[in-house]
Amino acid sequence: MILYQLYAFVLPAFSPSEMRLAKPLLALVPVLFITGVVFCYFVVLGPALDFLLNFNADEFNTQVRARDYYSFVTLLMLAMGIGFQIPVGLLAACRLGLTSVEKLRRNRRYAIVAIAVLAALLPTLDPLTLILEMIPLIALYELSILLAAALARPGPEAAAARRTPAL
Repeated sequence: MILYQLYAFVLPAFSPSEMRLAKPLLALVPVLFITGVVFCYFVVLGPALDFLLNFNADEFNTQVRARDYYSFVTLLMLAMGIGFQIPVGLLAACRLGLTSVEKLRRNRRYAIVAIAVLAALLPTLDPLTLILEMIPLIALYELSILLAAALARPGPEAAAARRTPAL
């Protein structure tokens, strides 16, 4: 409902060409968010809670309060859902001309470091959870590059190369 209200507010401000770009990206937002939450619930949450509840278990009597548990789970799922929005942001940046597919490919190493920092800022408890959070974000970055390359507008160089015959 909130996304519908946001879309209804934002979409009338777009020109027809911007609307053709925005509608698929806006439709992708809830799908990626739900995918991120489901991935977090089924893949990341189990090892994270296992580590949290078993850390120094022989020295401490671990008791989990519902408020702390629900806030941790909610924050982790929300963060993973937002992190899964990488393709939308990168596709929009490529289509708006803020970056290019070549720059994304060339700066892949920096992106992986940024993803590692982002995953470390999430409620991460151990290296396994960090890796479990990084793997899909790196895969989404690579998928974004492939999608941006497939959907990229041909630049002036590509159009000129198509017009001139090869010798």
